[in-house]
Amino acid sequence: MWHEELISGARLLGLELTTRQVEQFALYQRELKRWNKTYSLTTITKPLEVVNKHFLDSLNYLVPLAGDEEILDLGSGPGFPGLPLAIVLPKAKFVLVEARRKKTIFLTFICRQLGLKNVEIIHLHLSPGNAKTFFEKRFPVVVSRAVTILRDVVPVAASLLAADGRLLFTDAHPDRQKIEQELGKWPDLFFEKLEKTKLPGRAPDLYIGTIRKR
Repeated sequence: MWHEELISGARLLGLELTTRQVEQFALYQRELKRWNKTYSLTTITKPLEVVNKHFLDSLNYLVPLAGDEEILDLGSGPGFPGLPLAIVLPKAKFVLVEARRKKTIFLTFICRQLGLKNVEIIHLHLSPGNAKTFFEKRFPVVVSRAVTILRDVVPVAASLLAADGRLLFTDAHPDRQKIEQELGKWPDLFFEKLEKTKLPGRAPDLYIGTIRKR
């Protein structure tokens, strides 16, 4: 049943999953459940909920992505949204940054099991200070599902984005006015757009926002 939900949800995003990709998602789900018993990676464990609130929620980011970019997933947790995107965008390169060791251990394991060659895992607590020095290059796209977008994500993304780069985030209750006001602290960033996602994902009403660097 969850396979059908995954396939139909991806189809609504304009994506026709291959048999191999469905198998990868099945393996991802099984290992997430198995590891979760010991490592407490997520509170979402039922197969259908994992599909909707993790997998399809992550695939919502497909809409604004070009498909062949280099993408930094900031605060990836057990791999969201980076790994579902890496499964369906094999030509894109993904850098997953996660501060918690147990989750980077899982990420390294699951990437190997899934046969993903387009993913790099970095164990690091990124801050506005070390973001400037840790990465020599800047990224065209930064993605994050973090709730505290203004406090935790924007200050770091401001240092990581290339010129004309985009920070993509999802939020169930975005306050555009507040975000635009806070972005005044970073003159080279501006709030480009806010759109409702095609799939509900982890909330009945979910929005995807784009912050761009001048």
